[in-house]
Amino acid sequence: MSEKNAKAVRETYERINADPQAPASPELFHPDYEFDARDVAPAMGIVRGREAADEALREYWAMFEDFHIELLEVLHADEELVVTAVQDGGRMKGSDAEVWNRLFHVFAFREGKIARVSSHTDKNRALEAAGLRELLSAPPRQATNH
Repeated sequence: MSEKNAKAVRETYERINADPQAPASPELFHPDYEFDARDVAPAMGIVRGREAADEALREYWAMFEDFHIELLEVLHADEELVVTAVQDGGRMKGSDAEVWNRLFHVFAFREGKIARVSSHTDKNRALEAAGLRELLSAPPRQATNH
């Protein structure tokens, strides 16, 4: 397991929780970064560029009074990929209703930085998107908090 890449992913989630409106860290993200939302938000599609992805995700996060993302487990981590299971959501603005989504993220690394993230509603689709078919029946690993 690549602890360096898993740490970068955990730090990304922590930064979102601290301030979802803050821009993504250029120290963590590759200049050619892209976000693939086709599975969870087909109309968004693939967003290219860190700033464009920030803006697209801010619209989602702005729907919540208190958005939070929780890392549930790391399914895979190596020098090129980190695949996670997360829960995100919170209380909707102007409402007492809470909405929580279980998602799976595939982080692809290039030159030591996050170059691509895809978001999926299904674990198997995430693993297939990552080219990790051999993990489809593997037991889950719990996330570690550092």
